Amino acid sequence: MNDGVVFMNQGLLWPVILVGLLLCAIFIWKEWSQRKERRFWLKAIASFLAIFSLGMLVLKPSTPQQSVKGKGIVLTAGYRPAQLDSLQAIYKRIKTEEYVKGRTLSILKEADTLFLLGHGMEPFDLWQVRDKSVAFFGGETLEGWTAISYKNEVSLGETFQVKAKYVNPQRGNWAILTDNGGNALDSVPFEEIEEQAVTLMGNPKASGQFVYRLLEKDSEGTIISEEPVPIMIVEGEPLKILMVNTFPTFETKYLKNFLTEKGHEVLARTQLTKGKYKFEYFNGASNPIYSFTEENLKGYDLLVIDTDSYTAFGRRSKEAMEEAMKTHSLGVFIQPGESLFRLSERQSPFQFNRDFDTEIIIEESSQTLQKYPFEFKNDVRTQRIMIDSVLVAAYVPIEKGKIGTTVLQNTYQWILDGSESLYANIWTQILKSIIKEQEKVIAWKSITETPRINEPYEFEVRTSMNGIEVTTDEGVKIPLIQNSLVPNKWRGVKYPRKSGWNSIEVSNDTVSKFSYFVFDKNQRKSIALSEKLKANYREFGDQKGFNSVTSSSHKELEPISSIWFYTVLLLCLGWLWLEPKLGN
Repeated sequence: MNDGVVFMNQGLLWPVILVGLLLCAIFIWKEWSQRKERRFWLKAIASFLAIFSLGMLVLKPSTPQQSVKGKGIVLTAGYRPAQLDSLQAIYKRIKTEEYVKGRTLSILKEADTLFLLGHGMEPFDLWQVRDKSVAFFGGETLEGWTAISYKNEVSLGETFQVKAKYVNPQRGNWAILTDNGGNALDSVPFEEIEEQAVTLMGNPKASGQFVYRLLEKDSEGTIISEEPVPIMIVEGEPLKILMVNTFPTFETKYLKNFLTEKGHEVLARTQLTKGKYKFEYFNGASNPIYSFTEENLKGYDLLVIDTDSYTAFGRRSKEAMEEAMKTHSLGVFIQPGESLFRLSERQSPFQFNRDFDTEIIIEESSQTLQKYPFEFKNDVRTQRIMIDSVLVAAYVPIEKGKIGTTVLQNTYQWILDGSESLYANIWTQILKSIIKEQEKVIAWKSITETPRINEPYEFEVRTSMNGIEVTTDEGVKIPLIQNSLVPNKWRGVKYPRKSGWNSIEVSNDTVSKFSYFVFDKNQRKSIALSEKLKANYREFGDQKGFNSVTSSSHKELEPISSIWFYTVLLLCLGWLWLEPKLGN
């Protein structure tokens, strides 16, 4: 805002100017016969000042003035009474108001410097105090679950992890993850520390919408607290996979069985002698492949090939494979052998350093895995595949496709040792990272982390479709706002009316339905408070003392007193009324 004069009724500026010019023209026309007399000019000046004053009374000119209001206290849930008493002792008769979610603070009319006590205001209410001076002091210490993180969508067969933090746990109690039927999947004992981080794992057995439970139980099995963990288990589309080996191995045998059991269409080719091959067909696979061409590779989603077959490729076969990756999104996985780690940059997209480590440990599952004594070199192109923060594989994008490999060795041994879930989890994540991603016509994203009943739930939808309409599961249309910079991105807000699984969809594409979980008021309380605290600290910072807070001053528009314009108007009108009588 500049420091000049601003009209409060700016919208009436042009009508006032036009009416003023019209009145001036009427006066000049009426008094034109006296233009040679001195009295004409005196009356012209008086009439102009009268018309100007009348216009100013309508437009209400104002000037920015420095404004300083008083201090006030805003109480939110979880405030410390001792802090309130200290403030009231320092600032006598300070005004106090309790914050109510969604309601405008009335104290803002009298105070522009606020002491915010407690766990803070809801993020969607912070706009009320953005132009004020706010000192945020926080509230009582939180207890219980303050963070729960997990993947909202998990592929069937992929082990999922629930990572959580508990403040002030009690020794002897347990954190337990159960499925939707109440069966325990994993558990961790609590220790007597200030804050404990736990990781619990589960292995889904079926696809669909499930609500797992994170429980806290005491030593006698009594449930102390319970939090829902909603997860969508999706069953991926069957893939068309080609496996090529120079000779049969246990590694290929067990990987082939794993892929076949998942319902994928698998064609396995094993070389018997030069020019002679054994073909195996699973889940509908057919048509043997003797040589690689772009035409016969373009129909496959994944090519699994051992190192010897990869290095034995002729120029035409390698060019056909690369063209299938570039054009048709073929994913290629090279089964490692000792010779892979000695290939030159011209022969392989991967380069390695010898690290002499033959084992790695997956900490969360306490599993020790065999590996080749090599590690991937740091390369801009190489994308890492991590399992529990441990590098186990990598891939290199080649236009639309990818080529990848691993440093793990003898993974079939995990199945023999009874670790089928670990085997499935690691191979699912490795191959999922390499195969082409399914192109989605519509992509959804939740903006609100913890949706609640009758509170704004923000979401984002990306689509190349024109004129989309998003509706709720009750058939109600949701208004969308288009992003000005990214035209295919839209944002909407919904106010859920029921807890549990809800859904929204694009009305002309019901296949792309998006499901999200709505929590009731008794769920995720400590987590919601923790998130609210973080949002308030980000907005206001952390204030340590009371006396260092000074009143904020800012400029506000203050209208120029109308008495001046009324005085000029009355004097000018009085002169115009009296002048003819003085002349006579």
